[in-house]
Amino acid sequence: MADDLESDVLDFKPWEGPKKSMTAAVEYTVCFANAYGGLIVFGVKDRTRGREEAITGCERYDLDEWRRGIYQSTNPQLTVDIEELQVPEGTLLLVRVPKSPPGKACGTTKGLFKVRVGKNCMPMGPEEYQRRQVAAGTLDWSARSAEGLNLSDLDRTEIDRIRKLIQANKPESELAHLDDEALVRALGIVKNNRVTNAGALCAESEKALQTYFPQHEVIYLYQETDTEIKARLNLKRPIFAILAQLTEIINARNPIRTLKQGLFHIQIPSFPEEVFREAILNALCHRSYLELTSVYVHHTPREMVISNPGGFPEGITPENILTAEPKQRNRLLAEIFEKVGLVDRAGTGRRRIFIPSLAFGKRPPLYEANEHTVKLTLFDGSFDERMAAFVANWQREGHDLSLEALLLLSYLKDHPEIDTGAAAKLLQRSEAHARDVLDSFCMGSTPLLERRGKKRGVTYHLIPNIAKELIGATTYVRLSGVDSIRYKELIREYVLQTGSIANRECRELLGLGNSRSAQVKATNILKTCEFLEPFGNSRKTTRYRLKEEE
Repeated sequence: MADDLESDVLDFKPWEGPKKSMTAAVEYTVCFANAYGGLIVFGVKDRTRGREEAITGCERYDLDEWRRGIYQSTNPQLTVDIEELQVPEGTLLLVRVPKSPPGKACGTTKGLFKVRVGKNCMPMGPEEYQRRQVAAGTLDWSARSAEGLNLSDLDRTEIDRIRKLIQANKPESELAHLDDEALVRALGIVKNNRVTNAGALCAESEKALQTYFPQHEVIYLYQETDTEIKARLNLKRPIFAILAQLTEIINARNPIRTLKQGLFHIQIPSFPEEVFREAILNALCHRSYLELTSVYVHHTPREMVISNPGGFPEGITPENILTAEPKQRNRLLAEIFEKVGLVDRAGTGRRRIFIPSLAFGKRPPLYEANEHTVKLTLFDGSFDERMAAFVANWQREGHDLSLEALLLLSYLKDHPEIDTGAAAKLLQRSEAHARDVLDSFCMGSTPLLERRGKKRGVTYHLIPNIAKELIGATTYVRLSGVDSIRYKELIREYVLQTGSIANRECRELLGLGNSRSAQVKATNILKTCEFLEPFGNSRKTTRYRLKEEE
């Protein structure tokens, strides 16, 4: 039976006339869209055995009317693909439903919300609906009133802590001079004489938070080995108290190494305080408070992993985290953080996570995410002394190094060159924008890069004096000269052993990479090998073999 074939992405419906079947199409479109998308097949009885009896076909319909009807009857409006399938028993209508935008709950214009669960369309519960609204940014959970809490439940110690933070971070702000009641109203801790969820997280007592916000928790773990946990803390305090306690705990296990540069000493902490504080605040600010899961800070001598429940807000991914427009899952909570002076909402906080790490010659932080969790890894292990010294000297001379400059320097100290394709991926920009950035670093009184090649073969390299500082004069000379001299020797030996060589094999052999410029470079190298001759039917299939002796 057709019912045996149904799944979470496939459903069969009998034809019950154009009007009644259209109603079913709208309902099932919403149902599939709220899950994975799917296919609805009209004209088949799903519980009838036998092809002739089960397939009834469809009649008296108008495809444009169906497309328009489904579009106008769904909210947000969905465009479905409808096609006819001719079978011996009649005509079937195939309605292909896309998955709704990430985080958005799709319903009918009459207010029906359903979601596909296995082979059934089930009503979407209020919690799931609210969760999707929050993920899509159409509902600010943090601005809602905190159920069960009153103004009298606010902790005066935490309000005083907030005032001191404002005085330290924003001494010019008038907020610090307000009395307690005016301050909590100005910050949004209290609105319409009710404590907000954001306000509760910032200024309620620990006891109240444990009672009314069991999901608000930061679990700190410190491990020196893979098998032994040296310290564990379950923190269920107000947010700013958690931040203060974690800062103290982490810094107690945060050794500082000193890099001597003549008269100057560079202090390099294992994990820069401004970086891990920003990361922790981000996790607390952007987590989903509708999930009964904790924020984790997993600390080892070599890395710190900070994870929070709830994926990235809609439109943000690990691949665009540096350049995407900032979006707040908990807008009021973000506004409080901003007014207190701990974060800004212009997206520069993400850069503050990257810049100190790169400036100290550490590995760039790593974001990973799925629809349930965001994880940020900060690395220690070791640092690049040459990079740290170069950045410190550069800054002492009055030169500013942007995040883009630091990303390129960090890449080029380990790679001989970069092209616009690789730079676009590294900088999370379009190739046109990346090319502009690369060209800008080739100009001015203190250029960082030089441009080589033409058209598709253009590559960018560290200028010689900077390359010598970052990788050492000896290494620079070897990489820029000796290896290129040995190219022909390596290619000849390879062809003698294998019979021929292609562009891809040449790039692998010489360690040139897979960029477009590397492909051009490999072709040019092969063409200059006077002992080789090309063969093949096209440019893509061209290989090179040893010339026959005359």
